[in-house]
Amino acid sequence: MMKLNVRDLVNAGAFSLLTVMAIWVGGMIGFIPVAMPFVPFACGLLSGPVFMLYSTKIHRFGMILVMGVVCGLVFSLGGHGAVALPLIIAVSLLSEWVMKKGGYNSPKQARRAYTVFMLFAAANLLPLFFARDQYIQSLVDRGYGVDFVDKLVAVMPNWSFVPVVLLGMLGGYLGCTIGLKLINKHARAIDTEK
Repeated sequence: MMKLNVRDLVNAGAFSLLTVMAIWVGGMIGFIPVAMPFVPFACGLLSGPVFMLYSTKIHRFGMILVMGVVCGLVFSLGGHGAVALPLIIAVSLLSEWVMKKGGYNSPKQARRAYTVFMLFAAANLLPLFFARDQYIQSLVDRGYGVDFVDKLVAVMPNWSFVPVVLLGMLGGYLGCTIGLKLINKHARAIDTEK
C-alpha cells in the first residue's frame, strides 16, 4: 500500500476546505426553517462538483479519509455533536472502499463514493432526530428564536430522517454528475486548443 505524500496531503487539505465551504453554502438555506429538509440535497449538489475535481487527484487510500476527518471536526465543533466525527469517519472509510473498487481512477466509482460519503448528512442530523429535546434546547440557547425552532421541528418530523438523508445522497450524485460534465467539457476544450 502506497503512503500519502506531501502533495497528497496538500490536495486533501485544500479540497477538504473547499468541500466544507461548498457544504456550508448549501447549508445556508437551513436558515429558512421550511427549507431545512432540502439542506443535505443542496449541500451535495454544491459540493459534488468539488469532489469530482478532487477525485482526479485521488490515487491512493487515505485521501477521502482526510477529507472526512476535516469535515467531521468542522461539523462536530460547529454544533452537530461529538457523534458526527466517528460516523463521518466510518462513512469516509466506506467511500474509500468504493473508490478502491474502481482502482482510484474510475469517474463512475468516484461518483458512487461521494454518493456514499453524503451519508454524512445522517451524522449531522442525528441530534435533531435522536436527541430532539436537547437539540431544540441547544438551538434556543444559541439564540435561535422559538418561532424558528417550532417551524424547524414542524418540517422535520421523526419519520423524515431517511428521506432527508436519501435526498442528500441524491444531491451528491447529481452534484458529481454536474462536476463530471464540467471536467469533461474542460478536457475537450483543452484538447481542441492543442
